[in-house]
Parts: sequence; C-alpha cells; structure tokens
Amino acid sequence: MAQAYLRHRPRLRVPMARRSLRVPECWRVLDFSGPGHSGRALPAPGTRQMELMRLILDSKGIPYVIVGHGSQCRAFVPPLFEDIARAELADVAAEKVPLPPKPVPLRRNAHWAMLVPLFLIFWHGLRMGWWPLPFEHIPDADWWVQAGKLNVSLVRAGEWWRTATALTLHADSLHLFSNVIFGAPFIMLLAQRLGLGTMMFATVLSGMLGNFANALYRDPGYASLGFSTAMFSVVGLLCADIVIRTHLRGLRRLLLPVAAGVGFLALLGAEGQNVDYAAHIFGLGAGFLVGLAVSALVRHDNALPRPLELALGFAAPLILLLCWGITF
Repeated sequence: MAQAYLRHRPRLRVPMARRSLRVPECWRVLDFSGPGHSGRALPAPGTRQMELMRLILDSKGIPYVIVGHGSQCRAFVPPLFEDIARAELADVAAEKVPLPPKPVPLRRNAHWAMLVPLFLIFWHGLRMGWWPLPFEHIPDADWWVQAGKLNVSLVRAGEWWRTATALTLHADSLHLFSNVIFGAPFIMLLAQRLGLGTMMFATVLSGMLGNFANALYRDPGYASLGFSTAMFSVVGLLCADIVIRTHLRGLRRLLLPVAAGVGFLALLGAEGQNVDYAAHIFGLGAGFLVGLAVSALVRHDNALPRPLELALGFAAPLILLLCWGITF
C-alpha cells in the first residue's frame, strides 16, 4: 500500500491590530470614514485626528475606548453606537476640516553658511597682521578703520559705501568673536530656511540699511563699526520669515516672533561697553522689513529660482568688494 505524503503549505498571514485585553470582544474598531457617505474622509489616524475623534465622541456621549500609541492607536465603540459614531465622523469630514500646514522645508547646505564668520575672522586677522603675507605696502589696521568705519558726517556727505565697509571691521578680537559666536547659529538657521545665497544678500542689504538709518539718527562726528548691525539684521530676517511662513494664526502670528527678536535685543544688544544700541535697533528693524519682502517671495515655492539664488549669493561679496574698492 502506497503511503501518501501531504505537503505542508504555510498559511497566509494577515496583519491585524492587536486588541487590548480591556476592550470587550464585541466592540467594533472605529475608523475615520463613514460607509456610504459622499463627503471627504478624514486623514489616516494620527495624533491630531485621534484628539478630534475623542472630542466628537465625548460631545455626543458615545462610550469608547482608545488603546495603542502612535500609528497603532485605535478607537473601539459598542456595536449599538457604531453607526452613530461613523455618521458623526463622516459629517465632520464633509465639512472639509483644514489640514495642518506643511512645515517649512529646511535646506541641507547650512554648513556653507559658516563661510560668513570664517571670512570675518580671516579678514580681521589680515588687517591685524596675525600671519605674514608676501605682499608689500599693506596698510596698517588703523588705516582700514579710518577708511571704512561708519563716519556719520562722511556718510551724509555722500560716502554711502561706508555702510557696507563698516560691517567688515571690528575694534578688537573680543568684539569679533562675540559676533561670530552669537551670530553663527542664526546665520545657519536663516540659510536653512531661505537658502545660502538669499541669506547672504539679505544680510548685507539689511546691514547696510541699518547702518544708513543709524547715520541719519546719530549726531555729526559719530563713528561706529562692527558686524553686530548685520547680526541683528539676521535676527530680524528670521522673525519676519516666521511671521510670513508660520502655522500660527491671529495676533500670536505677529507678536511671538517680534517679542522673541526684541527679547534677544534686550539680552545682548542694549548693554555693555562701547555698544551701539541704536545700530542694533536699526539693524533689527531693517532685517524685519527686508525679511517680509524676501519671505513673501519664497512663500509659495519655498525657494527662489536656482539661478537667482546663485546670483544673489555672488552679489553679496561683490558688493563688499566694490565698496572697499571705492575707498582706494
């Protein structure tokens, strides 16, 4: 008698959500769509959607149990309340509840933004003679200060280029490294949100406008220098970008970013020896105004066209070189 051999076939495994022990066996799992309803179904379960479901069920007095965490979170209702609960959820879905806005996409080239503080350190060391160079007849540090500082009388007389050259000068190394340490994180964050080229051009433009406003405010004979005006311009640019492209609504959309900028100004820009508080205020204000225009341009596409961003990135150092070239 021949012996028959039966071949084993593994059963098809169907993924199923694990039911908690505290949920009765007869209770039904509740999703976000109503059968036979023509309205728009709510999105897949998530934190905000589960909170919305909890609010709807509580408002209608429908008993429920929510178990699990994250993507495994499920809601169960008794069989007698299933149709009522699904109808309520479908009605809410038909109202087209607005979805949360997409977050601002961040760029991945923020490390290149560190070229800005590195350039300031290199330029300061070049002026101060930190390392020998194979060039002759290099002007000393005092000549650079006299030629490029923000002299109010000369700026009002027409030497507008000093609004840019003053941004690249520092009175001493302590002034330089304080600007680098406190300004580098804001520069990197702004480059992530706007792009490297847009950040560089907007920073130089805002710094020049802040210095120009400071020259109009100060008395004749006043002089100042330093990158701190541009550093607070970066803070203003960030605040403006948050105002334009934030998910907040109402008065909080304007007050929270502005309050953050003013708080940073009060913390670092209003006290200390040889601190030009007016330049910091004008820099913050100029950055905020320029940031409103720049962020409005990149609001819909989240970025300027690539050729335009490259052009702005090359234009920023060219403006500084042009302004220094005029001084010779």
